[in-house]
Amino acid sequence: PGPFWTMVTLGIAGLAAFPWQTFVGAILPLIIGMVLGNLDRDMRDYLAKAVPVLIPFFAFGLGCGINLSSIIKGGMLGILMGVAVVAVSGCILFIADKLTGGNGIAGLSAASTAGNAAAVPAAIAAVDTSYKSAAPTATVLVATCVIVTAVLVPIVTAWWAKQINAKA
Repeated sequence: PGPFWTMVTLGIAGLAAFPWQTFVGAILPLIIGMVLGNLDRDMRDYLAKAVPVLIPFFAFGLGCGINLSSIIKGGMLGILMGVAVVAVSGCILFIADKLTGGNGIAGLSAASTAGNAAAVPAAIAAVDTSYKSAAPTATVLVATCVIVTAVLVPIVTAWWAKQINAKA
């Protein structure tokens, strides 16, 4: 949903105009999957088995596409963006997890920038060429954010888990 919500936000803000076909192409596979999974339990069970098999393939591809030198190129702004993502989304998700009966670990563990987010600037620039000049810089910043959150989230989550275990 990353490119979809980015397109919606830019469209609502009046910063870009995207063809309706682009919106449909970004969200239709997810909607079809939700409908099929809810209408047919056998289909849901069958397709759910594919998720663990697919994760190593797309994770490996995403990992290969992340250049560690992006941290240097992204500089302090990219690092601060990664820290801000962990802090802001971590607080929000921690509170949401606690409000829904969790202990906060699930909320903290979700406070990261997904690896595929680094592809969003290029995807947006492909649809609206007015963003083409900003896409490389945005990609480096997001890639830096991905790397920083990939390092920080496990550290923060492990620290909180230790705090919980120490109280128990």
